[in-house]
Amino acid sequence: MLSVFPGCQKKEKLETSVIKTPTIVCDQCEERIKQAVYILEGVKEVNVDLETKTVEVKYIPLQTNLETIETTISRAGYDANTKRRDPDAYENLPECCKQQKQE
Repeated sequence: MLSVFPGCQKKEKLETSVIKTPTIVCDQCEERIKQAVYILEGVKEVNVDLETKTVEVKYIPLQTNLETIETTISRAGYDANTKRRDPDAYENLPECCKQQKQE
């Protein structure tokens, strides 16, 4: 008979990555990115910083990786490090989430 004791379970080692997301502009951007990234298997924590325009993700590296997270963010309509945002996803964002054009 197997017995599992709460203190004896092996903890998965988490990796932390900080992703540059220069096209985020508002609270809705933050929520959209969180919703998209939390769906990924192995993602444990997502923190979006609108001021520094970065996303910190803590994840189990055996279940996901940085490239997958970047691709997920870009498919949500936002640039992620060197991955450009998906143009169709960007067009479907609310107006407040669209990066203001520089004049």
